[in-house]
Amino acid sequence: MRSTSGAPLTRLGFDVGGTKILGVATSDGDAAAQTLREVTPAGADNLVDTLVAMAHELAPATEPVTIGVGMAGLISTAGVVTVSPNLVGVDGATIGADLSAALGMPVSFDNEVNCAARWELQFGAAQGIRHGVMVAVGTGIGGAFMVDGEVLRGASGLAGEPGHMIVEAGGRVCPCGRRGCWEMYASGSALDRLAVERLGPGITGPDVTAAASVGDVGAQAVLHEFSHWLALGISNLCVLTDPEMVVIGGGISEDWDLLAGPVDEHLGEMLIGRTAESRPAVVRSEAGELSAALGAALGGAEGDSAAFGNPAEVA
Repeated sequence: MRSTSGAPLTRLGFDVGGTKILGVATSDGDAAAQTLREVTPAGADNLVDTLVAMAHELAPATEPVTIGVGMAGLISTAGVVTVSPNLVGVDGATIGADLSAALGMPVSFDNEVNCAARWELQFGAAQGIRHGVMVAVGTGIGGAFMVDGEVLRGASGLAGEPGHMIVEAGGRVCPCGRRGCWEMYASGSALDRLAVERLGPGITGPDVTAAASVGDVGAQAVLHEFSHWLALGISNLCVLTDPEMVVIGGGISEDWDLLAGPVDEHLGEMLIGRTAESRPAVVRSEAGELSAALGAALGGAEGDSAAFGNPAEVA
């Protein structure tokens, strides 16, 4: 896509997670030409200010751009953050509309994993897939359902939050206020907690994956236990939706080589009525942790564009 002047149109996409914001600039949608990472601030106003600063850093002020934002949490079709348990001070906010007002241009706004799933369907692992599930494992766990090649939004736009399905009744207290949510056992923060419980104070999830990659038996045992919880949630999604494919995204996807075997082993024990051949493929996102930001950029490109306050028509 190009502006009427013939200049390449830069698509900006942002993935707002519980601990970090990933920003990408892309001209063709399938890969990032430039990336930027910032700590997620507390509060809606601070978040919008951070996104404005990142947008200006990723694209010159005179360059025609489109902007899309994907955010962790329940995002209604009206663009309201209904609730985002892993972010501070954003419930009830209209981040997309506020960013649009600050930049003087349209902004696409959706749940981050919905964005990631759209990218996977168009450019990534889910090309040609009609029925699939996207699971993004980061600070928490987000999800998206692919139905007939489209992302399911649900009646109010709130579909696809498997991180808050209960996997242990009366279990760990989740930031959402309930007990036993899946993300308390199979997210990146859950791996950090398991690492401390099994290996001692100061040990983190990245420490575990680094040690497991060089053959540390204790670290591998932690990952095997973690994989049980990850597979438990995936098996529940498979029983409900019968997907052709489960795509794993988020930060944990960077270590999928270490987790794929144990997860497949546990799934084989949990799934009913399926042989190894009929089980859905469980694969890593082809863009890894960038898939949500790239998918958000695609959403922005579907709307109008502007040059940070100077309208620029799109051919």
